[in-house]
Amino acid sequence: MQSKTIDRLKNHDREKIKVKLKYTIPLALAIWWIPIFSGLILGFVSSFLNKEYKKGIFSVLLSSIIASAFYIALAYYVLKVPILGNLLPTFAIIFSIIDTVISILVFNFIFYKSSFSSITSDGMYSEFYVSSRDEVEDRLKELLINCGDPKLTLSEDKISVHRECSGYIVDYDIVEAGKNKYKVRLQIKKKYE
Repeated sequence: MQSKTIDRLKNHDREKIKVKLKYTIPLALAIWWIPIFSGLILGFVSSFLNKEYKKGIFSVLLSSIIASAFYIALAYYVLKVPILGNLLPTFAIIFSIIDTVISILVFNFIFYKSSFSSITSDGMYSEFYVSSRDEVEDRLKELLINCGDPKLTLSEDKISVHRECSGYIVDYDIVEAGKNKYKVRLQIKKKYE
């Protein structure tokens, strides 16, 4: 029973990646001929399409590699520019490498500087990244002014914090998301008395 559930989750993740690749691969193919800007655009769009870092990097890399292969093949086998001689394929390779690096850097920068939030009838849910655990308290200090002492729950891979405030409850989890990066999942709920 448990293995069926795990298989379903893996299939669901694969489907989510396929849907995102449906957008990033055609986008990369459409804009890859524009040096430098194509990397900026692909990294920007991918950072908002993906909520998970590893899947986002995979999406950016795969899209960049496919677009690079297409345009390098186009430069080698189809386009013949007499003025440039054999330099066109060389430029295609150089700009493909530069664009791939730029798309990864832009994805990293925007992904870690963004926050994803949704508002429900009961409260709010938000995800964001921080560089240290102290930064979490700094970001939430305005929200935690009228709150009691935190109740901490420590597990192997995350820290959960529960705080009761006047009129609302604040719960957040801190999970390590890479070298010196932490993902914070914040949930604010109305307090019913």
